[in-house]
Formats: sequence, C-alpha cells, structure tokens
Amino acid sequence: MRLLYITECVPNRDPVFGDGSSMIPYEILRNLPADVAVTLLTYSGPVGLPDEVRSRCEAAQVLTPRSRKAALVRSFAGLDGVGKHERATAEAISTAARLSARSDATLIHGPHALFLARHVRGPVVLQTVDPWSIRTGMDTAIAPRFLRPAYRLRERRTLQAEHRLPARARLLTVGAKDALEWSQRLGRPVRSIPNGAEQARRDAARQAGPVVCFVGSLNYGPNIDSAKVLISTIAPLVWEQVPDARFVIAGRRPGPEVLALAGPRVDVLANVPSVLDVFQSADVAAFPDEHGVGIRNSVREALAAGLAVVATPVAAREQDPHPLLTIEQDTGRFARHVVDRLRGTRPGPAGRDAEAVRTWQTVTQEYLAELRSAIHPGSAGLPLGSSPA
Repeated sequence: MRLLYITECVPNRDPVFGDGSSMIPYEILRNLPADVAVTLLTYSGPVGLPDEVRSRCEAAQVLTPRSRKAALVRSFAGLDGVGKHERATAEAISTAARLSARSDATLIHGPHALFLARHVRGPVVLQTVDPWSIRTGMDTAIAPRFLRPAYRLRERRTLQAEHRLPARARLLTVGAKDALEWSQRLGRPVRSIPNGAEQARRDAARQAGPVVCFVGSLNYGPNIDSAKVLISTIAPLVWEQVPDARFVIAGRRPGPEVLALAGPRVDVLANVPSVLDVFQSADVAAFPDEHGVGIRNSVREALAAGLAVVATPVAAREQDPHPLLTIEQDTGRFARHVVDRLRGTRPGPAGRDAEAVRTWQTVTQEYLAELRSAIHPGSAGLPLGSSPA
C-alpha cells in the first residue's frame, strides 16, 4: 500500500510539547508493517521530526504554517478556527492534492488538518482524537456563564464545518460513545479505534513512603480541575488516615494553578520524560475527573504498568473491567479506596495484576483495515460506533 499520512503536527512523544494528537501518528508509524510505503506530510512546530519517524517514511515533507497573527484574522472557531487557518496555506492544499494522486489512500489525523480532505484525491480516512463539535460542547459546559453564548455559537460553527467533510471520507475517533454521538450528529457512519498502551513490569524497588500519583497534560482545563480537586478535596481525607502520604502531580506544561498546588506533601513534576517512572514509584493512581471526552490514556497506561487506579466514572469512561481499577463517584468513598490501596488492604487478584493490554500493534492493524476498506468500499469495516475488542 502507498499511504499518504497527513498530520496536523509532527508525530512525536515529546515530554513537553507532545500530546494525544502527536502520539497517535507516532505510534502508528512505528508499528506499520514494512509493506506500507509511507509519505508523511506534516507541519513544523516546536518539535522537530524524530529520526525514527523520518527513517520509517519513504518521503517526509514538513510544511511551514501561516503565522498565528495572520490566522487570527481569518478564524472564528473549531474546524474554522486558528489551528485550521494556520495550516490552510496554498502550498498545503496543492501538496496534498499532488501527493494523494500518487497514493493508494490518504490518512488525515487531527481536526486542524481535516479541511484538506476536500482537496485530496482518491480514498481518504479522517481521524480525530475528540470530535471537535463534542469537544467544544465540553468547553461550553465548563466556561464562565457570561461566555457561554459565544461558546454555543462556536459549537454550531464547528458542527457546520464537520457537516462539510466529504461524504466519501471514512471517519474515525477514539471513544465509542463519541463515535456514536458524532455519527448521530452528522447522520453518517463513524467508527471508534481506541488507543493502545505498552505493558510494563512494575519495578520491585520503590521509593519509601506511600505515594499517590496523578498524570495528565497539565495545561488542559479538565486536568487542571482534576488536579485541584485531588489536592484540595481528596488529599485532606487521605491524610486523616495516612498522614505521611505524598501526592505527585506529573505531566506536561503545568500552569500557575497547578504549580501552586505544590507543598510539603505535594510534588508537581513538569514534563517528565517517562510517565512509567511515575507509575512505578507510586502505590496508586487517582483520577477524580469531573469533565472529559474520549478515553483517558493515562488510566489505561497506569493499568498497563500494573498500578492500582481509583477513578471517577468520567475518568474511567470506556475502560474495560480490570482487577486493579476501582470506579467511584462519591468523594468520601473515593478517598477510602485510595487509603485502602496505600495500606495494601485491597490488592488485585493474585496473578492478574499484569493482564494483557491493548497494544499499538493491534491499533495499527485496525487503522490498516479502515484504509483497505476505503480503497475497496465493499470490504467489511467496523460496525457503526463500534469499539474493537
């Protein structure tokens, strides 16, 4: 297969600037079989093209986006927002059309690059971590009341842009619930392909003292709220029972609100090179999320690392049952579950802590199945709104 892979940013796992939108294409490229010839078309940014990505591609072209100032005067919101207008250059449009004509199929990743679907030739598959109209709906729900009319207008504009996506394009997202809701909004099939995680053994050598961790992008509104709830509401209840418990908040680019949470029993770790190190030094991961869309990668990654997790239903959305996963909405009971894990009074069933996880190799094969279905429309794809087992 000759594949044109268009991504809205350089595929990477950078601890500072990487995110879900850069992680997925990075992992897909690493796991594509050798018989897929890849041409990568992406956009420059704070992270350069990793050597392992460049070496996997037959060709890679990194475009220069329009300046943010110039994009602002063209934009309003969503798929018509700043991110799209930064990337909607004449060079990007002509290059996508030219390279797609030479390819068997095109895979476009990220909401800010989906506009190129109208310009590519041949079979096309579109993927976005979170459907943008659903994401803007979450933003509306947590916005200050006086801003909500503007946010609702942003939602409508975003949905209108999504309705203009080509009918021939196959649509993919991560969460099954998001896929079903997006399908209903657009009146067309949408399929869910959840992310993967790599299983890792927990190191027997641990830091002294009980440790609770929270991992996530710390410049993302729902994660900021979760970290504040963990330290201001959950931690005091835990400290009543385990006074020496230490809380570790780890993730990329923490802002002032998160940095202010640091204290004698609270560590804020910015831009950690490996979240696995954080998971291996903790006794339990706690995710008291109140908002969010899609599937929380850090919950899946903690479980894959063999770490016990206590999570609200929002944080554990669409996670498969697991012996190390406790789901709890009530704040008091949530804190008690954390205490039980710290005291070791509630271990996972013997021999089941390191259950098999969904791997990126499996995820990549499901993307390939969608690309083949785009090339041969009569072939079987995933059921509407489905999430593969």
